[in-house]
Amino acid sequence: MSERAAPPGRLTLVHDLVNTVDLATGADALDTPEGRAPFGIAEDTVDDARELRESLRAALLAHAGHPAHRPVVPLGELLARAPLVVTVDPA
Repeated sequence: MSERAAPPGRLTLVHDLVNTVDLATGADALDTPEGRAPFGIAEDTVDDARELRESLRAALLAHAGHPAHRPVVPLGELLARAPLVVTVDPA
């Protein structure tokens, strides 16, 4: 059981997306319509959502001083492809 406080405000959405996969078992909530529904993810955009999830996970791990679980597209680079541009400091 985790003693961590819930993320503030709308960061809950990021928290929930990052936690849609169980790293121990590989179970991925994005595999089902029910698992995608809270995020408004259509079946044809699941790969993009997974790429975003893993980039977010790597950025969060880096913020906590941990390495990524696997190589990913850096979050800043990934977000630069979107209509909204957000700059993320790799440090």
